[in-house]
Amino acid sequence: MKNIYKIFLTIVLVNLVFAQNEAGGMAGAYLRMPADARAAAMGNSATTFSNDVNANIANPANIPSIETRQFASSFQFLSLDRSYQSLSYGVNLPPSAGMSISWVHAGVDDIVGRTYANEPSSTYSWSQNAFIIGFGMAVVDWLSIGVSAKVLSEQLANSSSSGFSADIGLKINPIEDLSLAIVAKDVTGKSTWDISQESFVDYQTRRVDRFPLAFHFGASYMLLDKVLFTGVYKYSAQIEPSWHLGVEGKIANMLYLRGGLDNGAVTFGLGTSYKVWQNISTRMDYAFLPGMVDQGGSHLFTWLFFF
Repeated sequence: MKNIYKIFLTIVLVNLVFAQNEAGGMAGAYLRMPADARAAAMGNSATTFSNDVNANIANPANIPSIETRQFASSFQFLSLDRSYQSLSYGVNLPPSAGMSISWVHAGVDDIVGRTYANEPSSTYSWSQNAFIIGFGMAVVDWLSIGVSAKVLSEQLANSSSSGFSADIGLKINPIEDLSLAIVAKDVTGKSTWDISQESFVDYQTRRVDRFPLAFHFGASYMLLDKVLFTGVYKYSAQIEPSWHLGVEGKIANMLYLRGGLDNGAVTFGLGTSYKVWQNISTRMDYAFLPGMVDQGGSHLFTWLFFF
């Protein structure tokens, strides 16, 4: 029985290490991290981004704003043997809808197992995956709604979990260049762990981890078609509320300078876009995120194609 407690203690500790300031220790912490470099550089304030397939993870009501087919790939270099990747594909569905598919992966390698004498015994890996499908539509010109379903899977040694969660979003444009949004995150979210395959367990043992329900309230304003200001307040009765601010300046339609505050932590980055061939264009983004508790900074890269 003590080994069972050790497995779940490891689960809690890895969540604390992985999620930085995004409510570590609660289920689904990796899904509360910024999924792409643009959002990360702007303080994780992507609730109202337009025409960006990555923003659909933050708010499915952004999906109808996709103007062409888009594919995005992101990779984050993290300390403490951690990794974080995401892939997203989105397409517009005439006349006023859109659809997106995303995969988010987080992992920790080389977790050292120890005996009761504190001697190394073996190494473990932790893998977390979310497969997300989203759909959104513009009800009228100034109102969009969206919903996304998340199929969840985790693996730690011989223990595994599966689960489901959903996001529901709403976005309005009351006046030109101003966007407002509200998102209910991780509605009915939960993950069920099964450790019956562990060698020390001779009976089926399960544990249910419930995701904290959160509400994100966002706003953005585009000034003179050159400077984008964004802000998000994230509230939950189960985790500490947080606030996020970002700014993006566009230079000569090909260079983007970005900065933000991620619940008080300074973030920054840049991006560049250019035409590849005929109707194919691309944008490359970079973000730097400061770590917490001596974790060290991390670097997030995103490569986005429009076609």
